[in-house]
Amino acid sequence: MRWRPYLTIAALVLLTQGTAAPAHGAPTFPEARPTPAPSSPEATDTASLAALTAQILAFARDLERTRRFMGAPKVRVLDIGIRDPSLRDLYFHTLTLEEKTGRLLFKVKGAHEIPPVPPPNDISLQVILGKLRDTHQTLRQVMQDLNIAPAEEPLPETSRSFTQLFSDVLEANRQLNQLLERHISPSDVYQELTLAIGYSARLLARYPDATRIPSEPPFEPDKQPKDVYRRLTECLQIISRIFDSLGLAALHIDPSRTDLDSLQPSDVYLIAAMIVSQLDFLYRYLDIAKSPPQPVYPGLKFPAHSYQRAGILQDQLRQLERFLATDRAITTLPARSQEQEAP
Repeated sequence: MRWRPYLTIAALVLLTQGTAAPAHGAPTFPEARPTPAPSSPEATDTASLAALTAQILAFARDLERTRRFMGAPKVRVLDIGIRDPSLRDLYFHTLTLEEKTGRLLFKVKGAHEIPPVPPPNDISLQVILGKLRDTHQTLRQVMQDLNIAPAEEPLPETSRSFTQLFSDVLEANRQLNQLLERHISPSDVYQELTLAIGYSARLLARYPDATRIPSEPPFEPDKQPKDVYRRLTECLQIISRIFDSLGLAALHIDPSRTDLDSLQPSDVYLIAAMIVSQLDFLYRYLDIAKSPPQPVYPGLKFPAHSYQRAGILQDQLRQLERFLATDRAITTLPARSQEQEAP
């Protein structure tokens, strides 16, 4: 089972030495068919939701103390447009939070984190809570090494919705990026899109008439992160239509309230990584056994390169939408609309 590419400490060492490293890549685990999960965490597990709220708030409080100590800028709250997140989406971004916290520990202490373990098939609020607790402990190790006293005062009792908690984890990811010596860059976005293209190529391989790797669109210079973001939102919208056609709960993106001029490469990376997550889910849903190769670090890239790469992905997804619409083998699959639950 493969999830979002995992930027391991080993990869970080290779990158800082200027050597081609594996993509932000999780180790390759055996493929597994998704397991149905509850459609509404808030309706089925209120106790775990309350515990998750307390854990995220505790992590955010310690992260803020660490940010102030390090003199890092505080990020503005930014709506990047993600709507209808699922338990799987929250777990996925919790893994990203774990990755970045591990990178911070390496930066401060030079300590190597324990390699990631395969995600469980049956994702629950309890599973996510355990992962957040482990991540908080890693942050506490950073604070201990920097002699930052953790807050002892009790947290206020409060209740937050599942969507609010998802937004909290996104904001924690954005803030952690400011504490890292090597921020997420356009090169990271390019590398993530290369992985998405690999997934799409494998998805198209079942159709002889498909062009698995389309030609690159013309290179257009002077692109900004917002231009890449717009093209990636179009890619996510195609994926949402594919999921809808298969009876799967779909993640949606609404860029109408996003301050496009404030977007940074790290924000665009979250969208690119979300695309990989969605394609990974579709990959396993269709029982495709062979995993796509992990791309190597591409070297110096700019938003214009990622914009061009996103054009290839967009072409692939349009093809995939067209082929899936007439694939009788797909339309006869058992309905499993709850496999990607929508709180």
